[in-house]
Amino acid sequence: MTLAKQIDKWYRAGAHEETVKAILNLAQADVTDALTEDLAVAYNNLGQYQKAMGALKHMDFQNRSSPHWHYCMGYALYYAAADSPTREKQRALLEGAFHSFFRALKLKPEKGLESECKEFLAWITEDLNSTELSDPSPRKEREGAFCCSILLSGAWFDKEKFIRDFYTDWSVHITLSDDDDNVLTPHSPCLIFTADNITAAITMIPSPAPEKEALKAAACNYLWPNAVKVTQKHKAHLLITVLDAKAPLMEQGLLLVKIASTCCLQLSATGVFTGAAVYQLGLYRNLSSVIRDGRLPVFNWIWFGLYRTPRGVSGYTYGLEVFGKDEIEISDTDMEPDRLRGILVDLASCVLEDCAVFQDGDTVEVAGYKKLPVARSKGIALPGATLKISFLSPRLTVL
Repeated sequence: MTLAKQIDKWYRAGAHEETVKAILNLAQADVTDALTEDLAVAYNNLGQYQKAMGALKHMDFQNRSSPHWHYCMGYALYYAAADSPTREKQRALLEGAFHSFFRALKLKPEKGLESECKEFLAWITEDLNSTELSDPSPRKEREGAFCCSILLSGAWFDKEKFIRDFYTDWSVHITLSDDDDNVLTPHSPCLIFTADNITAAITMIPSPAPEKEALKAAACNYLWPNAVKVTQKHKAHLLITVLDAKAPLMEQGLLLVKIASTCCLQLSATGVFTGAAVYQLGLYRNLSSVIRDGRLPVFNWIWFGLYRTPRGVSGYTYGLEVFGKDEIEISDTDMEPDRLRGILVDLASCVLEDCAVFQDGDTVEVAGYKKLPVARSKGIALPGATLKISFLSPRLTVL
């Protein structure tokens, strides 16, 4: 029996240790690239992902162009991310895995491998936008998670139109990561590109956004009565993700809004799902236009939630945490909703535009009328800790 057949037999029996022993016992001159790849597969199956990556990197450069090589590297990177001690490292490894599986797809693998690559890409996309990535550091859960979805009436996206529209909107050229000229489809699901010197991705997901989250967000949009109806009817969505974690947070946020705003021009687009609300296409684009004037798109970034309680009107911000800031809550006021929303807008704008920092025990002056106490504690309408601003007097007004 040849060694190749024996390795296949060990693989099917799950005896991956035997494969490692057999290959490591060979003379270096006898270890071909094919055996090196077998070694990497065995390491992956044993959970020794760093060794798998090391083996793959030792292969001759010309043999690294196979879809299986990129699949094995993506596999190692993906599972190594789960063992990473920090969220930053996790994100970097997941982004590397995303690129590897995406490259494997572009090399037209056989059907079984193609299916697995697409499945991993879907998992990675979900993981990159998850609030559950382990993070022992004091960073906020959602810090740096710049992503949103464009709801679609069908799984169709015109890549060339997007590139043209993006330049028309922002006078910025897009640099693609590969030379593929096909439109983005469920069969070619990922578009990775660079704009404003930051890497981002648009992923076609030929199914609706998670129903529970999307419908809840749509119901929160008190500015769009038809949000729930439109959300219920969408058939697919584009997931927009900023991949360059090293770029400044503000620059990442600006690029996300630019991409999403331009995607609103797609013929199949029906709404923008930010995680906190579902926006009308026209409103989202109008709100983003302030970027051209050098202003920050605060209303694209932050959703200002309002709700009633038996004791009055309450409100909160949703989106500050992506920038590493605490969300703000104001509860049980006797204000009109528009007035409360205006105060929340002013406070969020101070945090983002003026770099204001509010901490537990501080006081904040709103419209110059009164210093209000700030307390940091468990969120009321939001998970995690938030800043609570207490209104001691109903006489406060906003200029």
